[in-house]
Amino acid sequence: MRIWLLLVLLVALGATWWASRPEPVAAIHKAVDENQVQDYFVHKLDLHLFDREGRLSHVLNAAHLTHFLASGITLVEQPRYTLYEEKQPGWNIQAEKGELSRDQSRLLLLGETVIDWQGDDRHPAMHLLTSDLTIHPQQEYAETGAPVTVTSGENWIESIGMQAWLKAPGKIRFLAQTRAYYVAQ
Repeated sequence: MRIWLLLVLLVALGATWWASRPEPVAAIHKAVDENQVQDYFVHKLDLHLFDREGRLSHVLNAAHLTHFLASGITLVEQPRYTLYEEKQPGWNIQAEKGELSRDQSRLLLLGETVIDWQGDDRHPAMHLLTSDLTIHPQQEYAETGAPVTVTSGENWIESIGMQAWLKAPGKIRFLAQTRAYYVAQ
């Protein structure tokens, strides 16, 4: 009888040990999606970029910036992008959200996007309204397939899609279903 009692105690002791042993670390932690890992974030971004001669070339401001480790994508909230021409702000572009590519060669502005051009001695200022605009900062080029509305004084243009070469002298190509109203002066 003592052997049975000893055997029952050993089984109970073994079961207690088995139940109370620590879980392996891998089993405790939930699987982490590598695409969701943020390696840094910035509040109130104010990034100034200069050309080879040391002149201010581009400015990117944002309320919040989040960089994702695996994809290299950077998400920006309330981005404002300014392209300078000859020491003057040329193009001011702002949107609700944005996504900057890993190599920073493409800035995708999502949601309502507003583009303002200051104008110059020969051309009046312009105001453009669109959405989902892709900017290629090195080429100073922007494009969208979304509806675009351009106003300049009493003149206006509406189109579906646009290509814009922002560097002086600048050129805008409207892609489809273009309508315009022009007041001769």
